[in-house]
Amino acid sequence: MIIDEGTTLFDLTEAYPEAIAILVAAGFRRMDDPALRKRFGSSITIQAAALARGYEPQEFLSQIRSGLGLDRNSAAGTDAAAGDASAHQPSTPVRIMGLVPCPIRVPMTQVMESASQAFTADTGIDVEFDLQAAYTGTEWMEDNIGGDATAEDLPEVFLSAGFRLFFTDDRFRRLRGEDAFADRTGWQQMNSFAQANDLQDPEHRFSVVGVVPAVFMVNRNLLGNRPLPRTWADVLTPEFENSLALPVGDFDLFDALLLGVYRSFGMAGVEQLARNMFQQMHPAQMVADAQKAGDQPLITIMPYFFTRTITESSPLISVWPEDGALAAPILLITRRDRPEIQPLIDTIAGESMSRVLSKLGLFPSTHPENDDFAPEGHPLQWPGWDVLLSDDLPEMLRRSTASFEQIIAGRHQAVTV
Repeated sequence: MIIDEGTTLFDLTEAYPEAIAILVAAGFRRMDDPALRKRFGSSITIQAAALARGYEPQEFLSQIRSGLGLDRNSAAGTDAAAGDASAHQPSTPVRIMGLVPCPIRVPMTQVMESASQAFTADTGIDVEFDLQAAYTGTEWMEDNIGGDATAEDLPEVFLSAGFRLFFTDDRFRRLRGEDAFADRTGWQQMNSFAQANDLQDPEHRFSVVGVVPAVFMVNRNLLGNRPLPRTWADVLTPEFENSLALPVGDFDLFDALLLGVYRSFGMAGVEQLARNMFQQMHPAQMVADAQKAGDQPLITIMPYFFTRTITESSPLISVWPEDGALAAPILLITRRDRPEIQPLIDTIAGESMSRVLSKLGLFPSTHPENDDFAPEGHPLQWPGWDVLLSDDLPEMLRRSTASFEQIIAGRHQAVTV
């Protein structure tokens, strides 16, 4: 068998089983596993493997040939290959942590599993990732981050539907000031939808890979003689008191809703929102229950994704607000260090993941090559970088949340009395 830079690792080890020890010594630990060796080694050439580990391909090929006794002109052998590899020992595992919209958690996980396995086979670096549905909240992430955390203590990559943890938590605000994060998507500019809505971080520290837009779903059977609400000002009128189902449990979207209402209508708007709440309800539950008897909300504030489940016979109708759907950003936050993990970041920020967002989730993607779902003529409201990076953001969220909860508590107390 002729061994050259185009030979795959699997073919190499099938022809020369002793090459397994050489590859393991050079940092490719997974080549010791027969299943992984066949699965990934079949598509990885000696050249690709060398580049992944920081070797010069021709030198790496020479080391392999010498270790196998095929290059009698070289004084080097297996020990030389292993010795040279000592300067390229596998790095510590890559950690990826995320809160993602529930409709796309499974397909995003599948993309990450495939990318992680390929990355580990290429580099010998293990990948540990955990993607949770956004409704679980940020507490589980906060609990894994110490109070005096340095950048090195954090996971290398975060995915987050929503902004509360990263833009209000003192630890992340401190690390942001220490320049710990960087936009590593490599995009010169986002697609036209993202540009129109100024979604690109001007400081190039954070990356918005998509947004979750909140729209209205209206039950026409309950509307009566009232006009169809078409703006946020419409749904905040007293005539819709005790009529709204709100995504209180979806922390990412509810934060965007509270902040958007507060910025446009002040604290009076937040208080009216609380008075207008009928109940908190998951959007999927609202769609399923629309045809059933019993009390139902007139208007549900929900991610646009769930409007696709409305049937023609349903009394429900979706309305994209004329003054803009309130949107929660889907953020990719990466540490500035560890350049060797760039292939993983490229996958998360890549076109295939963007299709998961836009095709499966109906979440507008910002990827430069993806305009699959960029709703033309459908405006967007989102906090904007001037607000997210403002020192006032934590207090704005605290005050609006406290006022909302105070009104809700007062209503409950009145009902109890």
